[in-house]
Amino acid sequence: METFPKLAQPLPAYVNFENGLGRWLLVVVPVVLIGHLLGAFALIAILISSNFNILGWLE
Repeated sequence: METFPKLAQPLPAYVNFENGLGRWLLVVVPVVLIGHLLGAFALIAILISSNFNILGWLE
């Protein structure tokens, strides 16, 4: 008696997308963007905490 359904197989078009450009779009690009944003926020926080005159640059 088979109580569990068979596992669904992804479509061949999705497999090709995931193996090619999809891996970059789904994994690498968001990780790189989040890393750059966190690094920029950390740099700004370091400069602000050391009383660096960041607002003076904007005047």
